[in-house]
Amino acid sequence: MNRRSFLATAAGTVAIATAGCTSLFEASTPDDLENVDPDQQLPTPTLGDGTVTVEGYEDMGCPYCQEFQADVFPVLEDEYIATDEIEYRHHDFVVMASDASLAMANAARAVQNETRTDDDPNGRFFDYKAAVMAADPESADEIAALAAEVDVDPAVVTDALEGDTYYPTLAANWDHGEENGVEGTPTVIVDGETVDEPTDPDAVTTAIDEAR
Repeated sequence: MNRRSFLATAAGTVAIATAGCTSLFEASTPDDLENVDPDQQLPTPTLGDGTVTVEGYEDMGCPYCQEFQADVFPVLEDEYIATDEIEYRHHDFVVMASDASLAMANAARAVQNETRTDDDPNGRFFDYKAAVMAADPESADEIAALAAEVDVDPAVVTDALEGDTYYPTLAANWDHGEENGVEGTPTVIVDGETVDEPTDPDAVTTAIDEAR
């Protein structure tokens, strides 16, 4: 189901608008990850060095995750990450909210691996993640082309998409989320406590302030 069809279905159901990207179906491991051995191939994308830990579980094709990216994450960046008030950790939790969800996550890890260094294990992961979530691409060619926006050769992404290269990382992320009680996306956990309204900037910042 792509984002457009998801939103068309969700428009008539108030509950869906508040519950996130598993409202239409039970969260379960994507079929393409079922027989993949989990392996955290890459460092967890992490920003900030604060004492409060904020963990975000997202499906890049989820419209509510895209809302979180557009409305909440910039607040966290400006007010809490830049000042080292929090340590923000990204986890992929692919629920196939879009037909392209798995490909987007795989592509973002390809960009991370291509651009990371010992001093910067994120590389341009967060820049590419922002670009791909804003564009909401539907095809492999579109997903690969977006790599150029962060100065990465699109062929790097194409190779990862064709080889399912980072599926073990995505499977490991899924297991991590499941172990922590994640049932939908986006899920935001602040020092072990799940935020009830993760797309509400005030709800997330209040949870952070109370944890400090």
